Amino acid sequence: MPTWIVVVTWASRSVLLLLALLSIGSLSVMIDRSRAFKKANRDDLQLKDLKGWIISKDQSSLANWANTHEGVRAHLIRAMLSVPSQSDAIQFAVKSFLADQRMILSRGLPVLATLGSNAPFIGLFGTVLGIIQAFGALAQQQSAMQSVMSAISEALVATAVGLFVAIPAVMAYNVYFQKLRTLTMECESLRDLYLAHLTSASGPRKQDV
Repeated sequence: MPTWIVVVTWASRSVLLLLALLSIGSLSVMIDRSRAFKKANRDDLQLKDLKGWIISKDQSSLANWANTHEGVRAHLIRAMLSVPSQSDAIQFAVKSFLADQRMILSRGLPVLATLGSNAPFIGLFGTVLGIIQAFGALAQQQSAMQSVMSAISEALVATAVGLFVAIPAVMAYNVYFQKLRTLTMECESLRDLYLAHLTSASGPRKQDV
């Protein structure tokens, strides 16, 4: 068998090994993000209850709850209560807090997005190598039907494995991205409600005559 066919054969199998490693890496990212979002959402309180405390200006209940919990919403409440009761100070505190949380919770999501978009092409590359191997074997031996079929099978396996890596990665990315978006919107909603009632508590502004 010519050297180039041997090289193509091993390159095709290397692609399968690479896809297997990428699949393991993708799974580890999914598990890590699942734990991170579970930790971020472990507050045992409904969003409407938090909004009820804010509307009723029950600062003591907000502070007591926030100081005894470790979820993102609890940290948000602590961030708002730890700064002076001024709109600018609260907005900047929440903005800084949300920026940090986005960096923490989005860690690993670019990996899933990259795998989801590129794994099929890696599998397609393995397929092309397998087809080249099949035609190489066919050119060397007229009766090499078994070798050709084996090479084509390996080629199709590469495509299947590429899709097997890509599809779960894309699904996981969409799920975690939506969770991050929902959590961020909840935090922004709490901030805006808090600011609205803080402003109303200070009374209407006097208009210039």
